[in-house]
Amino acid sequence: MAEEKKSSDPDAPLEIDRDIKEVMDDHTRLVSGRGPNVADEARKKRALVKEAWRAVEARDEKAFSEKLRRAGVKDGSPEWKKAWEIYRSACGQS
Repeated sequence: MAEEKKSSDPDAPLEIDRDIKEVMDDHTRLVSGRGPNVADEARKKRALVKEAWRAVEARDEKAFSEKLRRAGVKDGSPEWKKAWEIYRSACGQS
């Protein structure tokens, strides 16, 4: 259930529930002709970023590699190298 944000200003906007906001965004994409596939891809990317970040926090190189491959990043590609630079920077490695 959405919680309402209490404010002393009656004209202040209420905070929109995350699920409701997602449905609104999906509808906007449909209306603009971008379709539901764009929303699905965005959800998948957000989930992948969360998983990859967990691998970074756990300093799990194997899991990080797996997440990159699952995202379609090819071993040795510029994207692969950049991701590993970010991983090493986040883990405090040179």
